[in-house]
Parts: sequence; structure tokens; C-alpha cells
Amino acid sequence: MRCKYLSLNRRYLLESKFIDINGVSLNYGEGQLNGPTLVFLHGFPGAWTEHGPVYELLEPYYHVIAPTHRGLGQSQWSDSYSIPQWIDDVGDFIHAVVETPVLGVGHSAGSWFGLAAANTDPGLFSAFVSLDQPLNPEVHIAYHTPRIPTVRAAAMAMREATDVDDLARRLAQVPISSGGTYGDLYSEAELAEYASELSTSDPAIFNAWVNNDLASLIDVPEVKAWPGAYRNPLLFLDGDPGAGSLVSVEGAAYNMERYPWARRIEMPGLDHGLGLWDDPGPVVKEIRSFFDGLQSFK
Repeated sequence: MRCKYLSLNRRYLLESKFIDINGVSLNYGEGQLNGPTLVFLHGFPGAWTEHGPVYELLEPYYHVIAPTHRGLGQSQWSDSYSIPQWIDDVGDFIHAVVETPVLGVGHSAGSWFGLAAANTDPGLFSAFVSLDQPLNPEVHIAYHTPRIPTVRAAAMAMREATDVDDLARRLAQVPISSGGTYGDLYSEAELAEYASELSTSDPAIFNAWVNNDLASLIDVPEVKAWPGAYRNPLLFLDGDPGAGSLVSVEGAAYNMERYPWARRIEMPGLDHGLGLWDDPGPVVKEIRSFFDGLQSFK
């Protein structure tokens, strides 16, 4: 299905498009030619269509392009999934749709995929903003391992649900690592929204969690090669560790050791989501300030 994403105030549009990359059809949104090209890479799982409030603030100043990774949203499912595969998709997608270099912004795993693509293709991004992403793969293994039962149950719900409403009901019974269930943690409206998001995702993307083989997915050379060949401007824009950021003090130190020329800004009171869904203004302000300060785009 081809459609248009309409931002909340109905002023700025990203047009939904499709392109074949590495054997799959990837869905992406593209805005008007309002400035330098900016490629926004969403986190995992997710889709480009989740970030309307962000595009609303960025689109008047940039040529915004936002792909959805394979297996998610309206992008095509695949026979198998791996981090190197998603990394290759990012680089090949950018080369296929625009002239490089571009400005890059990646949230969470999107930052992994983008920066890792730049490890071997340093001309991909003229500058990059990493949103709340600890680059150390060991951090992710440690963080996600206690959540394996939750992800396994959610993946089973995705496989067995007959429709979105049924998936929401099943998700309400999914156990969480802190005790209780999703139904205790989220409202019916939140579960319905989450079910709608997950309903388009391939359950197979969670196979590494389901099979207790998470390290084989995450602990790969492609996300241990920092900084690789990338030497262009970089901003780590992180949440507050005390408020739920994934970037701990140790994680921030790891990031800066790998990229000592980078800038880092910590956003007080913001968790891993950085307000991207409900109040992206402060984060977008920092992104624009960073890009506006680059000589090549003045």
C-alpha cells in the first residue's frame, strides 16, 4: 500500500515511497527539498512513520528521508535477519536514493546501523547525531538478556494473534522482567497502539531472543569496529541515566573513547526515548544547532 504520512499539524508531508535494496522492498518517507539532505534512522523495532513530530520540526529546514528497516513496518520481510544485513541496507539505501554525503541522525539501534555503515564508507555522512545509543555491544547483551522471556512471549503473541485487537489482548498477558505483565504496565490505549505497531513486524526478527542466542546477533565485528574509517563531525545526544537513558556513565565513556573528537550533550530528565514521540522540540533544537554550526552547511 502506498500512502502519505501527514504530520500532526497537517502542514508538512513526507511521501511514502518504496525501493528495492539487497533483495527486499524498503519503505521510506521523503520530504521536500527544503535544505541539506538529512537521513533519519529509527530504532528497533519501529518504522519511519512513528516519528511524525520529529519530521514536523525538521522538514522545513532539511530534505528529510527516513527509511524503515527490513522486516518492520511496510518494508518487506526477509528469510533471515542480522545486524550486518541491516547495516548494509542503510549504506546501500542512501547511495540508491540520494547523493552522498548526507547528514545522519540515528536513534538507538538506528545509530548503530548508521555509524557502522560509515565505518567502511566514510563518505556516507558529512556529520552524524547519535541519539541515546551505547555503542558497546556487551551493554546491549546485558540489558536485553533479562528480557528474553518478555520478548519470547511477545513474539509468540505476534505469531498467534488473528488480528490487531487479538494481539493487544495477548500482549496484556506478556510478563515483564520486573514482575507483572504488560497489562499492569500499560493502559488499553497504549497496548492497542503497541499492537498496531508490532502487527506489521516480522516475528522472526526476534528469533535471537526466542532462541536464547542474543549474543550471536549483537556481538558481531560490525559493531565492535568503532570508529572504523569515520572521522567526520559527531554528536552524542543522550538521555539522563537517572531517568532511563540506555547510556550509562560507563557507556558514555566508551562512546567518547572510541570517538574522542565527538561532542556529547546529556538531556536532563529524558529517558531513552528522548521525547521523540511526544515532545521532540529540545532534541531537535540540539540537532539543528549542531548541523547549523558545521562550516560545510553554512
